[in-house]
Formats: sequence, C-alpha cells, structure tokens
Amino acid sequence: MCYWRQWRKPRTKVRSLIKLGVSERLAIACGITSKGPYRSSKTKGINIALGNDYLASQGLVSLRGIWINIHYGR
Repeated sequence: MCYWRQWRKPRTKVRSLIKLGVSERLAIACGITSKGPYRSSKTKGINIALGNDYLASQGLVSLRGIWINIHYGR
C-alpha cells in the first residue's frame, strides 16, 4: 500500500507494475482505477507485482513470521 501511495499518478503506477512483471493489460486496469490503495491492494495485478517474496527481498519484515517465531519458539 505504501508503494501504491508513493507512485501517486496512474501513469507511474502502470509503468511500475509493468517493470515488476505484470502484463500491460492488467497493469493498465490496476493503474487507472479510482479505488483507494487499500481496496486496490486486493487486485490480481498488484498481488503479482508486490507479493510477499518481492517485499521480503526489499527488506520488509513479516509480522506473521515474527509472531510464529515468538509463539512457537522456532
């Protein structure tokens, strides 16, 4: 959602999604939507581009992973 807000303009959103491997048609459909960032985050194109693997490679820490480590002691 933070990336979506940083990109701001529809043109930037479409270009960024295409760079991250989303098909052009799907990127345009996701990029020009008037929906807010929370609702847009549930779309297929954004989940392909900004999946958990990508976010982990960018250094984002998984709260679920931390909770599992604390709760189960692994």
